[in-house]
Amino acid sequence: MRILCIGDSNTWGYNPANGMRFEKRWTKVLSELLPSDEIIEEGLNGRTLTSKDPHIKERCGIDALKMLLLSHQPIDLVIIMLGTNELKNVFHCGAVHIANGIREFIKTIRNPYLCERYDIPEILVISPIHLGDDIVEKEGLYGDFNEDSLIQSKYLSVTIKKVCDAYETHFMDAAQYAEASLIDSIHMDEGKRQSFGTFYQFKKYIKISR
Repeated sequence: MRILCIGDSNTWGYNPANGMRFEKRWTKVLSELLPSDEIIEEGLNGRTLTSKDPHIKERCGIDALKMLLLSHQPIDLVIIMLGTNELKNVFHCGAVHIANGIREFIKTIRNPYLCERYDIPEILVISPIHLGDDIVEKEGLYGDFNEDSLIQSKYLSVTIKKVCDAYETHFMDAAQYAEASLIDSIHMDEGKRQSFGTFYQFKKYIKISR
């Protein structure tokens, strides 16, 4: 089974202590749990759902999505964990707007014309972890995230789940299993990342796609 994991820095494996990449990121833990399956990592620091980064436009997820789906065919399951970067001040996005970005991802992935001769993949949407409660203090006056970012991050699971329910899409809430590092209140640390990988009771999702 081929599992495509699309995410941002928490999928890429960003180490909040030094900005380098964790070796033991959650996708690697997942590959250890599922040795007979192929885990395809597509994590990108700063990736958004639909928002355009004014400095690095290539970070817009929806713009790259069709290319990712086509280049990695065949795909049995697509895992999406995005939304945190939309909470940055520069984008002014609320939880409902972010959930609508998930809606666009689901619609694109289910486009039968992209699959050609292959089956349409199953989709698992993971709402991201919450920003840490001290994010405003950590970021300071000129940081990327503010008080509203923190508030909206805690509504993401509710709004994203509504979209997933409407589109009959598998849903998980990462905030139930992991939390932001005390270092930056944004990224998971390696210990939390490892537990995040092990929380997947993937057999119930993978069974659907086999």
